[in-house]
Parts: sequence; C-alpha cells; structure tokens
Amino acid sequence: MIRGLVLLNSGNIEDYLPDLYDWSLTETEKEQHTCQSINEVSLYDNYKENVLKRLANGLLIYILVDKSNNNKRIGKIQLFDYNSRNKSAEIGYYLPLKHRKQGHANVLLELFISTIFERKDLELNKIYATVAACNQASIKLLEKFQFKLEGTYREHYWFSDGSICDQYHYSLLKREYISLSEKNKR
Repeated sequence: MIRGLVLLNSGNIEDYLPDLYDWSLTETEKEQHTCQSINEVSLYDNYKENVLKRLANGLLIYILVDKSNNNKRIGKIQLFDYNSRNKSAEIGYYLPLKHRKQGHANVLLELFISTIFERKDLELNKIYATVAACNQASIKLLEKFQFKLEGTYREHYWFSDGSICDQYHYSLLKREYISLSEKNKR
C-alpha cells in the first residue's frame, strides 16, 4: 500500500467530497469527535456549498489515499482556525471505522505534519488539537508525535448517555517537529 495526501480544492472536490459526505452520514460516534453541537448532515449540495465556502475562507482538508488502489480514500485531516498573527492553527483528523487500528492514523499525521510545517505560505509555528480525555487512541497518537499537553478544559464533553469527560488541549511547535525529524534521521 502506497499512501499519500491529496489537498481538497474546487478542482477535485467532485472526486473526493462524496466519500467525505458518506463518512459524515455513516459515522455513529460523532459526539466522540467534537465537543461542538452536532448537526444533522445536510443534503449533499448544501454540504458541498458549505465545504467550498469554508475552503475559500482558509480551511485546508487533506485526504489520505491509497495511491496503489485508485486513490482509495482512507481518512482526512483538516487545518482550521488559522491565525496568521500567532502563526498557529487547529487540526482535526478522522478515519472511518473500517480504516481504524491499521496504522493509517500514524501515516496521516506524519504526512500532514511534514506537509503543513513546510508550507511557506502559512509560516506555521504551532499546530494544536483538542481531544476528549476518554479518547485514548487519539491521545496516544498525538503523544507519539510529541504533541505536548497544554491544558485541560474540565467537564467539557457532555455525552447523550449522561457521561461527562474533560477535554485536553495538545500542541506541537515547529521547532519540536524539526528536532524530532532530525532525531529520526540519525
């Protein structure tokens, strides 16, 4: 399997967006992935219009594909809330259930980090992610890539079953990424 990232844009949106839309429709654990309000997935045309609008406003969506299998879609990672003054942005990633626990998240994050910190147009110094304290798989992934725990939002995730979970805020600085990359080359 040869995996790579494809940047979603208006020129390729018809090739990739149907899969992202389908993932949104079929995901059964939405409340595990965000502490924001969960809205019903709109009709495809409305979904597409919303994504195009967000892309025009700076959202970057990279899709992990299997290049050896007709660019089969495996997962996605997004960069959003870009702050040019502070040279920072938040990231969020997603793998459909059928692609989890196969090492794809490691590849997705590794490819994304190297891509995003090398983009000259963004000049990013810091990327950050928030994660539910009960999402151990995501926490392990972030920590594997040397993201540092910056803080905790207490009782920030409220679930429909009545349970409550803290939210962790992790970040990675560009200099930390460079240091890690140099250690891995040795």
